[in-house]
Amino acid sequence: MFHSKSHLFFDLDHTLWDYEASSNETLQELWVEYKLDSKGVPLNSFVGKFSEVNEELWRRLHAGEINKDVIQNDRFPSILSALALEDNAMATDMQQQYIHVCPTKPYLIDGAMELLESVSGRYGLHIITNGFDEIQGIKLRSGGIGHFFEEVITSGVAGYQKPDKQIFDFAMKKTNAKVEDSLMIGDNPISDIEGAFKAGIDQVFFNPDDQQCPITPTLEIKSLRELMEHV
Repeated sequence: MFHSKSHLFFDLDHTLWDYEASSNETLQELWVEYKLDSKGVPLNSFVGKFSEVNEELWRRLHAGEINKDVIQNDRFPSILSALALEDNAMATDMQQQYIHVCPTKPYLIDGAMELLESVSGRYGLHIITNGFDEIQGIKLRSGGIGHFFEEVITSGVAGYQKPDKQIFDFAMKKTNAKVEDSLMIGDNPISDIEGAFKAGIDQVFFNPDDQQCPITPTLEIKSLRELMEHV
C-alpha cells in the first residue's frame, strides 16, 4: 500500500516507546521511595491520579493552551495536592526524579522492534515528537532503537508542536522529503493524524484503544505488526 513512499515519520511516546509501562514502573519506584503508603496513598491512587493530571496537561499542551514549563512545574504539585499531600519540596524532587528515571526505561510497544528492523534500509526513518528535547534521545537509546533514525525532530528544535502544520513543514525541509513521498505513523488522533492530514501527508493511525479520530486516516491499525503488511 505504501511501497512508493520514501520516508516514514514516527511519533515516539505511545507509538514506539511504551510510555505507560515506563511511567508506571517509575511511579512505583517513587511511591516506595517516598513511603506514600505510610502517608495514606495506595499505589493505584498515586498512579491513577498521575495519569489523570498528566493526560489533561498534555491535552492542554497539544491544544496550545499551555507550554511545557507548565507540565514541568505543575504536574506533581497538582497530583500531591489532589491526594491531600501539600508538600512542594517533595513534589519538586519527584518531578526531577521522574524526568531523569522514566526515560531510561527500555520498554517498547509490542511489535516496534520488528517493524523498525523490517523497514530499516528501505525507507528514511525519522521521529517527530512533542516530547521534551533533552529526554527523547535518552528514550531512543534506552529502547535500543536510536540507530534506526536519521532525524529526530522535536517541537523544541522546530519551534512548533504537532498538530501545527509548520512542524511537518520543518520536518520535510530537514529531511529533504516531499509530502507525497512521506507517511506519518502515530497514536494521537489530533497531533499526529489530523496534523499530518492538514500538512498533506498520508497517515497511519495506530489505534489499539479505539480512540475517535476527527478525520478518516489513510490507514488505521490495532498493532504495529499490521503495518508490516503495507510497507
